[in-house]
Amino acid sequence: MRATYPKPLPTDFSYRFLYSILFLVIFLPILFIGYYFVFWGRIVSFIFLNLFLFYSLFEIFSHFQVKKFFAVLLSFFGVFLFSVPAKKEIIDINFSPETNFDWNLVLYLIKNQFLDYHIFFILTLTVVVSFFDDKIEKKHKFLIGSLLKFSIIYVASFFFRFLWILNTFNVFLVIFLISIAIISDTFGYIFGLILGKKFFKKNFNFSPNKSIEGFIFSFVFSSILVFLVLLNLDLNIKISAYLPFKILSIFLLPLGSITGDAFFSVVKRYLKIKDFSQIIKCHGGLFDRFDSISFVFLTFSIIIITTA
Repeated sequence: MRATYPKPLPTDFSYRFLYSILFLVIFLPILFIGYYFVFWGRIVSFIFLNLFLFYSLFEIFSHFQVKKFFAVLLSFFGVFLFSVPAKKEIIDINFSPETNFDWNLVLYLIKNQFLDYHIFFILTLTVVVSFFDDKIEKKHKFLIGSLLKFSIIYVASFFFRFLWILNTFNVFLVIFLISIAIISDTFGYIFGLILGKKFFKKNFNFSPNKSIEGFIFSFVFSSILVFLVLLNLDLNIKISAYLPFKILSIFLLPLGSITGDAFFSVVKRYLKIKDFSQIIKCHGGLFDRFDSISFVFLTFSIIIITTA
């Protein structure tokens, strides 16, 4: 019997790697400016992250909506949630030169982001926009599409908002959280190609190319990263229940990355597309790079609130 060998990596792997580096070269300076240049850096990063958020949502909603005007409108809903917190005092805190972004302030801002009553206002407007301009042929399904759009707006706006808050507090904590998703995606991609469906034959309807083997290696390697970082660094995180925080982080942050990848794969399957756009060669759209990362940040926010 002829020996079988693992499948070689595809020729576009080098392109994926190079464009990942290029993306980081563009994105990381914005984070460092936001952290090291204090007040004005905070303003600059706020503007750039708003632009990233708007374009990310626009490239997604362009596939939902027939008219570009409504895609733009839905994208502005996300910018609104990012920019306008429920309490005026939070705006004053965010943009005061005297504000010190310590850990207590981070917890205060994150809790208020979860409780922002504007969320219900945006949900209502999203349903209304979907009613007037929806590509779904079966109109009884427009409510499902509306809820899906709102979920995307909420996740994206919360992610960029939380990223901005954490980046002002500690840019290295942000890089750590981003690295979890990068490690998860990279090793899941590599081992999914090499060992995918060798042991588990299951096909996932939302993404036929994904495999259980890929998910396992995504989880294992990203868990190792979280374990090593939290074992050696505290990253200025002030949690009273630090051991539960570490345990939850080791298990839930990698799962958050995998869940984010799966969720946006479901969205793309729903839209019958491969990528949200082709702005980044071999990678797709802008939010194709943020899908896993967004859920890592969302998961981290839940962990710190529950263990604070």
